[in-house]
Amino acid sequence: MLRHAIFALFLSAAVSFTGPAHADDWGLCKNESASADSAIDACTRIIKSGKTKGNDLAIAYYNRAISFRQKKDNDSALADYNESLRINPKYAKSFNNRGNVFKDKGDLDRAISDYNEAIRLDPKFALAYANRGDAWDDKNDSGRAIADLDQAIKLDPKYSRAYNVRGVVWKKKGDLDRALADFTDAIRNDPKSAIAYANRGDVWDDKGDQERAIADLSEAIRISPDYARAYNIRGVIYRNRNDFDRAIADYSQAVRADPKFTLAFINRGNAYKDRGDQDRAIADYGEAIRVNPKSDVAYMRRSESWLKKGDNIAALRDADQAVNLDPKDPANYAARAAVMRALNRNDDAIADLRKGLSLNPNATRKRQLEAALRELGANP
Repeated sequence: MLRHAIFALFLSAAVSFTGPAHADDWGLCKNESASADSAIDACTRIIKSGKTKGNDLAIAYYNRAISFRQKKDNDSALADYNESLRINPKYAKSFNNRGNVFKDKGDLDRAISDYNEAIRLDPKFALAYANRGDAWDDKNDSGRAIADLDQAIKLDPKYSRAYNVRGVVWKKKGDLDRALADFTDAIRNDPKSAIAYANRGDVWDDKGDQERAIADLSEAIRISPDYARAYNIRGVIYRNRNDFDRAIADYSQAVRADPKFTLAFINRGNAYKDRGDQDRAIADYGEAIRVNPKSDVAYMRRSESWLKKGDNIAALRDADQAVNLDPKDPANYAARAAVMRALNRNDDAIADLRKGLSLNPNATRKRQLEAALRELGANP
């Protein structure tokens, strides 16, 4: 859950005026509070004027790239960072920000290469260390990730984001106490960090303290009322408490804030399914599939709802699709085995259950698969 909530940040360079004729455009070009379109127009006028040269021109491209990235136009941002670095190959901030674009594009090796160069040019660049640590985490190299985040914090002990990202790494490693400490430090250094509150709430939930979890998630939502992930996590806690009305309300807020939030649609479908409303559950799973046609979980869950409605053929169709999309998930075989049993195809059910067991399921899933096999008179 965590990962859809962690973003690489970027800084705008301090820009000196190149002359009175450019005073207004320079102020707008570097102003991240201005609309991205206005800033892009101002930077473009500076670039096209032909009067700006050298490092000032590199800065103009750099600032315009920031605005393009704010618009999620990574291709234009990349082109501008390239031009900025062509003009000034020693501009550490452009290397750092170009690394962020490569990370957005999923090219982690290029991202890390750019962060390396930013750090070589500016060994005290805490932001570049944090960004490289984030990229190492994406590559599942927790050792390098923590080393970089430690260095970022050493360089800037009040750097909230570095604590937050390091907390994410500790959580993935299962060290909930260290994760909790880092998220608390992130909040101490930035009391308005909604993501740090949401992450700490997630850890409190993992530690079994639902009250503290709800308190932190509610604070994240207070700070950022459209924070879809915080609503989704809080919805999960309410569902685990069998408070389906509150869970559904939170999932509804999540998909309102982010209409492409596949997991929130699935989770709301789960709550409807638990409450016995299979039609609404099926509708939500269908919406999840529309948003993400490769979601095996949505197909698997919809198969369960079809089965509860007594439509075994539709259930089998969805269960087959779930297995096809992810043939390494034991849950998909367990779901299809249930359909096979409903169709009196017990041999096929046994085959699916044994296949699920062969995929090293977790302890809970293993017990479920073994129990189902015994019910069919087969040995695990």
